[in-house]
Amino acid sequence: MNSWSEGALALIVVVALGIGLFLFTGESIGDGGGGAEGPQPITVDPEAAARGEVLAEGQGCLQCHTTDGQLASGPSWKGLAGSTRPLVGGQEVIADDGYLFNSIVDPHSQVVEGYEAIMPEFYSDQLDEQQINDLVEYIKSLAA
Repeated sequence: MNSWSEGALALIVVVALGIGLFLFTGESIGDGGGGAEGPQPITVDPEAAARGEVLAEGQGCLQCHTTDGQLASGPSWKGLAGSTRPLVGGQEVIADDGYLFNSIVDPHSQVVEGYEAIMPEFYSDQLDEQQINDLVEYIKSLAA
């Protein structure tokens, strides 16, 4: 059977390891990991973005979405990627790759506050996965 002194020693070792970890990494144990504070840098595949730009023009996306921040019937793509988006119903979401992809294939599932759910839902049938990813890359290229 362990004595109380062995338990106290084990506790001291665990606390010392935690302090050492914090001093070494600057992260506390159990803070969500990754140490990511603020938005992550947005990386863009320029070739895919170029294909996405051509696709956006050809599919008519730019009739409702602007690329310069101007208001339109759909949210502007300027500065969209990586931003926090307020949704109808009060929730918020980060406009990461998954959100952007989902907004194309299932646009009514997360409607941005201040906009109507008017985007057609047929793009998942008209576009293949690569084309949708190209559109996402184009939107990401407009983040700055």
